[in-house]
Amino acid sequence: FEQAGLQPKGTDGFLQPFEFVKKISQGPSNKLTVNGVALQINEEWMPMNQSASKSFSFGSVIPVEHGIVTEDSAYNDYAGKQVEGQALLIKRYAPADSVNPHVDFTRYSNLTDKILTATSRKAAAVFFVTPSDHDDTLQLAGLTHVTPKDVPIIFLRRKALEKLGLSIDSPVINSAVGQVELIPVKDTGYNVIGYLPAESDTTVVVGAHFDHLGWGGVASRHAGGERLIHYGADDNGSGTAGLIELARYFASRQDQLHYSMLFGAFSGEEAGILGSAYYVKHMTVDSSKIRMMLNMDMIGRLRDQESGLAIFGTGTATEFADYFKDLTREDLQMAFREPGTGPSDHTAFYNSGIPVLHFFTGAHEDYHKPSDTPDKIDSEGTLKVVSLVADIAMHFDSLNKPLNFQRTKDPDEGKRRSSFSVTLGIMPDYVAQVKGVKVDGVTPDRPGERAGILKGDTIIKMGTLVIDDIYAYMNALGKYRKGDSITVVIERGADTLDLPVVFK
Repeated sequence: FEQAGLQPKGTDGFLQPFEFVKKISQGPSNKLTVNGVALQINEEWMPMNQSASKSFSFGSVIPVEHGIVTEDSAYNDYAGKQVEGQALLIKRYAPADSVNPHVDFTRYSNLTDKILTATSRKAAAVFFVTPSDHDDTLQLAGLTHVTPKDVPIIFLRRKALEKLGLSIDSPVINSAVGQVELIPVKDTGYNVIGYLPAESDTTVVVGAHFDHLGWGGVASRHAGGERLIHYGADDNGSGTAGLIELARYFASRQDQLHYSMLFGAFSGEEAGILGSAYYVKHMTVDSSKIRMMLNMDMIGRLRDQESGLAIFGTGTATEFADYFKDLTREDLQMAFREPGTGPSDHTAFYNSGIPVLHFFTGAHEDYHKPSDTPDKIDSEGTLKVVSLVADIAMHFDSLNKPLNFQRTKDPDEGKRRSSFSVTLGIMPDYVAQVKGVKVDGVTPDRPGERAGILKGDTIIKMGTLVIDDIYAYMNALGKYRKGDSITVVIERGADTLDLPVVFK
């Protein structure tokens, strides 16, 4: 950006630092003794990321089978058991279908649901074990958006039960004494922001994310056991390269521009658009004068895609309709999509009421794998895409009138989470540090909007289910079906409101 001639527009030169939770570290005080035998952390037991950090001493741990209670109580693992103030022993997964063939146990088998069911009954601790007919591996909940509960939550590995000489399927725990100490470790990410002033201080944002997966992690699709670098040549080396080229291109034509331009290389996209979401809340230019945002994410595989280039967001400004109706390229096949939301940085700007266009040459087998390497990039195709982005920017630069933002419907919204048969139609705010789920955007004509949910509201309850983080929210969605009616409780400023929601 500096070599291109851009002005620094971060908060520290070209850089805009932002904090995020990098990991949840185990403190030195973690310890657990079961039935008088000390267990080794990680090897034989581990505190879960949802756990409170506190010491505990229980004279018994009450088994409650799989810890499942259906909404109609036709199946209830808690029936006849007094669990308030008690530590509970809960099996992972679900009972066999033969236990009750009329119950869809998949709706109740995830750990979040079991934790919420236990804590709603005022359990003092939760110990999870794995039944003998399932794999003992446990993938911990994500780091950035998890809210710790008020009680210890512990996973006892099969090795611990074997060490204690206990039955895998019916272990008897007479005592559990110990302490959990979890420490959220924050780190700093950096957006890189450059600015090109022009005749008007109304600004067009051009963006791409420059982070990827490093050695892999939970988002990796790599099936091998060895740790390998995930190069991210397409995701999103291609978009970042396009961003730099556009910075050079427009800097050389600065005197031809009417509107100023801001070039944003965003970090933290792979962790939930952290960098771009931070930027829209801490803009380094006048937020009321952002004209539009152009986003490039995975534009390097044009020759591999039968449908060519997808351009999303064509419905986010009324002025886009005439332009894209007539847009053609002899050497570039294009598909236009109206929705302004999607799993990339443009969504943060769309949720802030800014017209967006997102450029994407499609998913491929190398997505989120070490095999996303530079030799597979279609450089000529990438140049075609970047040239088109430049032409679009110049066209709307010459259109000397405001762009009128409009919300769009997303016809594919329900497909992205096939396990959910209903949706509220809200976009969670993944950056806000709140207890609940803060709403960052509301999709038109969805149950949330019809009920009166607004951007900025915080959802704290859905029906009888307490919502304290994104995992509780997703768990609640899995509980409901089309036709269900519930009350959603939200906080709006100092007010707490009950909003009736009908899932249609």
